[in-house]
Amino acid sequence: MAGHTPMLGASRPAIPQGDPPLRILVVDDSEAIRVFMRAKLKSLANDHHLDLHVETAPSGEEAVACCDNHAYDLVFMDVVMPGIGGIEACRRIKARHNVPITMVSSLRAQEDHDAARAAGCDNYLDKPVKDADLQAAVREAAIRAQRRQ
Repeated sequence: MAGHTPMLGASRPAIPQGDPPLRILVVDDSEAIRVFMRAKLKSLANDHHLDLHVETAPSGEEAVACCDNHAYDLVFMDVVMPGIGGIEACRRIKARHNVPITMVSSLRAQEDHDAARAAGCDNYLDKPVKDADLQAAVREAAIRAQRRQ
């Protein structure tokens, strides 16, 4: 499972817009990465006139609790975290909730990608995350959210 490759060119569909806001959870034990991801997502939202509500969690345990208490349209999850790592958190969340999870990691080995896929992740992005990959993940989540309405 390689990093997500978005479609290029003018044929790329626009990010769907509508109510309610798209709810995204960013999970990473690094505060700097959580701040970076929030800023990148907010910038993407501004560029595409999209209403995003971005929350963050510093651990796999908090990610599971957040997903138990709130409905999200997309979760970006780091793989390597103390305590419950991203793979186990993904497995627990997917066992109880139908939310797309995109793993985000600097681990690039095929076995890491395979472990994430086995845990139920929907996508795997390599750090540093490219803007186009974030845009593609948000676009897919927005399309899923529109279909549920």
